[in-house]
Amino acid sequence: MRKIFFLALRNTMRNRRRSLVTLAGITLGVAAAILAQGVVAGIMGMIGSVMVDGRVGAVQVHKKGHLQADQDALNFAMDFDPAMLQKLKNIKGVRAVSPRLSFEAMLGNGSQSTQANVAAIVPASETAVCINRFGNVSGAPLVPTSVAEGVLGSALASGLDGKPGTTLQLLASAPGGRPNMLDLRVAGIAAPSTAFEDKRSVTVPLAYAQELLNLPGKITEYAIGIDDVEAADEIAHTLQTQLGPQYQVVSWLDLLPQLRSIFGVFRSVLRVNIGVLMMLLLTGVANTMVMSVHERVREFGTMLALGVRREKILWMVLAESTFLGLFGACAGGGVGLLATYILERNGLQVRAPGGEIPVTLHPHVALVAVAVTLSIVVVVTLIAAIGPAWRASRLSPVEALRSV
Repeated sequence: MRKIFFLALRNTMRNRRRSLVTLAGITLGVAAAILAQGVVAGIMGMIGSVMVDGRVGAVQVHKKGHLQADQDALNFAMDFDPAMLQKLKNIKGVRAVSPRLSFEAMLGNGSQSTQANVAAIVPASETAVCINRFGNVSGAPLVPTSVAEGVLGSALASGLDGKPGTTLQLLASAPGGRPNMLDLRVAGIAAPSTAFEDKRSVTVPLAYAQELLNLPGKITEYAIGIDDVEAADEIAHTLQTQLGPQYQVVSWLDLLPQLRSIFGVFRSVLRVNIGVLMMLLLTGVANTMVMSVHERVREFGTMLALGVRREKILWMVLAESTFLGLFGACAGGGVGLLATYILERNGLQVRAPGGEIPVTLHPHVALVAVAVTLSIVVVVTLIAAIGPAWRASRLSPVEALRSV
């Protein structure tokens, strides 16, 4: 059997032109598949980084019922508890925790007003959770000494003629329906990085919001930053188990279900494209093996006449196809990994849909995904040779020797 495999290895390059064309096709196909996986992973990572590090945090803790409430969401506000804050920080994988107070309000300039979604934060701890919270702000971000200042989304600021230094009015209703209004100085204006960012957003200091809503010491959630964003669901489950049913712990993908759906579409499209690519490889390798068997009918007939067993003919043709697949897969894997590494290291400046500022895309691919892709390619080339190999092993020695 060892001799059969050595013979198969030699036979892969008997028709060098055809073999090299087949190898080139497999190499390019595998490289394209790996690069496509890297780009898709980079896009999902880019969007996730923008949303997690710039807005929502990886995990959030709410009082149970808050996320499902509509007009009465502030009735589910909870007391800020330093012991609770420390308990969250002690969870393995948690990098930072920051309290927030989220609510809806009306923002006006004296002549017109519009609805706004307000996030009240503690600047010092918030920037530890969302490290890019103020990364795209023109003007000034919120700082620990900020009192009655806010950062507005660009679309909201444009509609109200708001510029850094402008004073606007923020009107909100406290629990129970009593309205209150306070002046708000525009400190900075945030440009959205993606279409998913809220263009009605206003960010204010937590103490300012508590005064506006007459909710001293109250918050609506704890935002949590973690070391590994991909572990958000796992950490959310751990926190939910430890905190009990009176709290609701959600990951960032639970807060943005549209992104979870879009990521699912990305993965599905990638699988379809790779599936089509594998079918093309299957067709190409099958054609190569059919031509190889057709040209070597007399050779196989001679081998059979000399007593070579049919099973060895079968294994030899299958081995030839497997060697083609293995060599092409390894070469394509190397090219794909190299291209992905270069793009990951240098990054690609792109403008996300709906975004106003460029963001950096870093394609990356897991070695497990590469190994799976290479294995699939080898299996596909093996499957492509089954038909021609079976035909070669079933030849009649007499008829094969008579063929031209």
